[in-house]
Amino acid sequence: FQHYYITNNLRVGRYTYHIYTCYQNGSHNLKSRMAKAKLCIFLGALLGFLLLKVHWQYEYPGWSETVNITGSLITFERSQDMLLVSRGKDTVVDMYKAMGWSHVHDRYVQICIFRLASQGLLTKYLPYSEVLYKQDIKSRQMNFQDYSLKSLPYILFDQMKQLDGYVDGINSYLQSHPRPLEFILFNYVPEPFVAADVLTINKFIAYAGLNDICLIVEKLVLEIARETDQLDIFKMVFEPHLNHVNDELIEIYKTIKDFRSLGDQNTIHVPKLTNSNNWVVSGKLSQSGFPILGTDPHMDISNNPNIFYESQYIGEDGLNVIGISAPGNPGIVMGRSSYVAWGLTFGMLDMSDYFVENIDNMRYERDGQFLPLKERVISIAGKDCYFYDTNDGHTIERSLESINKPIGSGRYLAAKYALTTDADGSMVDLLSSGVLAKNIFEMKDKLAVNLLGTNYVLADTSGNIAYQQGGNVPTRKTSTGLLPLPAWKPENLWQGYLSADDYHSVVNPPEGFLTTANNHIQDPDKPIVSTFSALPNRVNRIKQLLQSKDKFSTEDFKEFQSDTHSLVAEQILPIVAPYLGTSDIEKELLQWDFVSKLESKPAAFFKILYKKLTTNILHQFFSPDRAEKYITYCAYPLTKLVSRVVESNNATLLPPAVIKQSIRDTLDQYKGEKYGEIEKITINNMIFGGKLPSWLGLDRKEMPTSHCFECVKVGNPRYNQFGGPIYISQAWKMVTDLGTNVLETVLPGGPGGNILSNFYGREIDMFLEDRYKKIEL
Repeated sequence: FQHYYITNNLRVGRYTYHIYTCYQNGSHNLKSRMAKAKLCIFLGALLGFLLLKVHWQYEYPGWSETVNITGSLITFERSQDMLLVSRGKDTVVDMYKAMGWSHVHDRYVQICIFRLASQGLLTKYLPYSEVLYKQDIKSRQMNFQDYSLKSLPYILFDQMKQLDGYVDGINSYLQSHPRPLEFILFNYVPEPFVAADVLTINKFIAYAGLNDICLIVEKLVLEIARETDQLDIFKMVFEPHLNHVNDELIEIYKTIKDFRSLGDQNTIHVPKLTNSNNWVVSGKLSQSGFPILGTDPHMDISNNPNIFYESQYIGEDGLNVIGISAPGNPGIVMGRSSYVAWGLTFGMLDMSDYFVENIDNMRYERDGQFLPLKERVISIAGKDCYFYDTNDGHTIERSLESINKPIGSGRYLAAKYALTTDADGSMVDLLSSGVLAKNIFEMKDKLAVNLLGTNYVLADTSGNIAYQQGGNVPTRKTSTGLLPLPAWKPENLWQGYLSADDYHSVVNPPEGFLTTANNHIQDPDKPIVSTFSALPNRVNRIKQLLQSKDKFSTEDFKEFQSDTHSLVAEQILPIVAPYLGTSDIEKELLQWDFVSKLESKPAAFFKILYKKLTTNILHQFFSPDRAEKYITYCAYPLTKLVSRVVESNNATLLPPAVIKQSIRDTLDQYKGEKYGEIEKITINNMIFGGKLPSWLGLDRKEMPTSHCFECVKVGNPRYNQFGGPIYISQAWKMVTDLGTNVLETVLPGGPGGNILSNFYGREIDMFLEDRYKKIEL
């Protein structure tokens, strides 16, 4: 005798569908009855979806609404390009109120998910999965929320007014509008936002979207030192940052308990700004006589909506700004005002470290003395999880298998993040710096201290251009930051943080242009801020393009952002060419122009060849499983190692047998495909993850593209830390001439995150076809 009861409520307007089955005697018809119940639930959900989509408002150009947000009258209207334009007073506070309202209006689900993720509450409110459980553990381990609460007393009055304005805008929308369909299905009711939530999301995105790469690279070095004898080969990649490695340190690494390897570590899956391009030319290199700026941040674009949100704010007396922000974060990250334009790339600044802690009976060692650990016991998904911190902000890293019990004695790995109280206020200033600035000089100095680790390029209507590096890099006495050191020795601990003057800065260079592409930027006369970087191929190609003409236009800049000329191929093909055979595709490869086009067969062949060559080079140093893990979870140093091996032209490091085997492997795999048949992008809804039928229109599958690895038009298929496929590419593209009031942009996915919206996924085709929309200030 079995009893089954299934219930599901789907509220559509004033209708409620209550579908249930109950009281089954025996199991004879169980499968068929269950199937019918599931079909009814699905059809009910589909009917509700279609009804809501038909009747959804706000989905036409020209729609407008005036809202009173805590005393400020702000008008919202939908432009012809479906941007949400807001109009109010000429104050940052009113702009932030408008931004908070806009973020929830167009990205309701996204902003709430970011808050839950940053607080480690995903499993509390969403259906359980191991991925969400791991993310909650990581967020709780990092303790973002506690750091934010501690920062509040240090936030200045004007900074707090801006945060409160943003929160007021969010809550105004939450209180006056129904929940989205996704949250109705999950029965989740968001609580009102507070200022600490904004600071917490800020840290979450700054760390998970940027700076966790520092710890991942350290973990790679640590694992290679512990488990292989190949650390010396990486000295050519990290020179001189591994010079302090010695046998004593390696023996300490081998004694670490509860060690989580790269593939097993708990991490946070959020789109990462690990690649990007930006460049600017002065008026002497432009056709208009004014600076032209281009920027395209690279992040995972495999989820819809995009992490970035594009909007415009217009003040009553001249304030006018267009750009992108991240829901949950107030301010314009990149964009253009009436006076200045700015774009950023990730600067690869080393703002987090691992240390080795010596634990004895719930106490940690410092200079021969033992101090009590701080213990936090938090219930996650119904399980008690134990977290431990030191007084100097080191958080003990533990595995999933041991997190549910108290810590034992031994040596453990601990992480330290640059989450200082004063940096929160600096981030508020940074995100508003471009809004009221009349020139680059009013903006530049506010960018030097931040939680992101950035390379900014700036331009203004007076003709100035500038570069500003910025971050919150710690002062280190005994290392440069790449090696985990024993924390019981006081000289190994952080000694404070670098000042604004310690970061590189350039104003109006004589060559007339500035560009960055995650390349190594280190002022030789200043403290070390970075221990690794991306390959120099993109920045070198951009420099080639910027030296290809005497005068440039925005049309040139758009072509540059679509450039798929591969300097990687230029480097590798001369090495491979002597070993190529006489097949048609090998002959075509020798005549290839190094440009990836949808119809190009040589481009497809080279893509496979590069992967095979990378794999076979790494197999000289690591087992196949270990090489695959390293390239999957920490690609930067591995691709750089391959590049250095190729550059060396050393037959010991790159024997002919490896090249010949790579060619044979490529010929075995290649079946005559064109580039567009093997390079494809899939963009799925961030909640349903491609699990719903494609005809619902929530996902775009297997779209051919000409994006390519380490080209300016970058395309990099990877896997996240949980093994899921992602695609790193241009998450926003902007070009603007400071002699006009026009921006040309494209945002894959468009402004809307509401699955019922008619402009959900609006700009995906524009992105694939290298088209732009024009927006006027």
